[in-house]
Amino acid sequence: MADERNFRSYYYEKVGFRAVEEKKSIELLLKDKPLDREKLRLFCLRFPVSARYRVYLWKIILGILPANQDSHDFVLKNRTEQYNNLRHALDVMRKVNNTTPNSVIFLKMFLIEEGLLPFQDSDLLSNRAYEAYVHIAKAISGMAENQVDAYWITNGFYRHFCKHYQDCIPLLVEKVKASLKKEDGDQKLIAHFDKHDMWKALPLTDWLYCGFASILPESSFERIGDILIGGSVMILIYIAVALFITLRRPLLSMKSREEMLKYLAEIPEDSGDVLVGKAIDMWEKHGHHLTKSDSPGPVNKSPTL
Repeated sequence: MADERNFRSYYYEKVGFRAVEEKKSIELLLKDKPLDREKLRLFCLRFPVSARYRVYLWKIILGILPANQDSHDFVLKNRTEQYNNLRHALDVMRKVNNTTPNSVIFLKMFLIEEGLLPFQDSDLLSNRAYEAYVHIAKAISGMAENQVDAYWITNGFYRHFCKHYQDCIPLLVEKVKASLKKEDGDQKLIAHFDKHDMWKALPLTDWLYCGFASILPESSFERIGDILIGGSVMILIYIAVALFITLRRPLLSMKSREEMLKYLAEIPEDSGDVLVGKAIDMWEKHGHHLTKSDSPGPVNKSPTL
C-alpha cells in the first residue's frame, strides 16, 4: 500500500497535479482547534508541502506560533516588537550598517537573544555553527513573506536542527560514503574520488551542518526542510549521495581535485530539483519516510553553538 501511495503521489506531481487527498488532508488538519503539531509534522515528513502552506506550517511546528489559533495575532505582534527591538539594539551598538547582509544581521540578533554576541565580532563566520546559521538564514529569507517571519523561522529551524541533528553529523558523513558505494554501480566514481583524495577535501561536513541550505537552490532546500522538520535526518545522507550521482559524468571527466571542488562549489541551478527527487526516492526506498525519529546517534538537549 505504501509503495502504491508513493507511486501515485509521484505520478500526480510529474503530470502537474497535486493529489487531491493531500490537499484535503492539510486543509482538514488546519481546521483543528487547537492545531495538532504532531499531525502537521507527520504531514511535512510524508508529503510535498504546497508553498501556500509552508511558511505557516513551519511556524506552527517550530513553535513560533502557538497551537491555539486565537492567540496568533497577539503572539505575532509580540514577535514583531521583539524583532524591532533586537534590530534597533544592533543599530545603537553600531554592530551593523547599510551593507550588512540580512543573514548576518539575523545571526547577531540571535546572539543577542542568547547572550553570546562578542565585543569583537569580525570573525563570527569562522565558527562553523554561526556559518551554518547564516546559510539557513539566506535560504529561509527567500521563502518567507517578510523579514520578521524570516528571522523567527530561521531561529526555530536552527534550534531544531542543533537540538536534534548536529551531534550526528560525523556519523552521517560515514553513512554518505557507505551509501555512495552501494549506489555507484561500477564503482568508478568511488575510485575517482579515492584517486584524487577527495573525501578529505570535500566540504561534506559543512554541507550537512547547514542541511544543504544555500548549497542547493532555495526551492530544493524547502523540500529538504520539510523533511528535516518532519523528523528525518537521514534525508541528508541521500541528498549528498544524489548530488554525487547526478553530477557523476562531469565529475568523472575532471582531472584534478581542485577542478572537482570548484565545480561542486557552484551546483548548477537546474540540477537541484533532479537530485532532490532522486534523494527522496532513495530515502523512501529505505523506509525512512515511515519513521518518527531516525537520528543515527546521540542527540543534544540544547543548541550547540
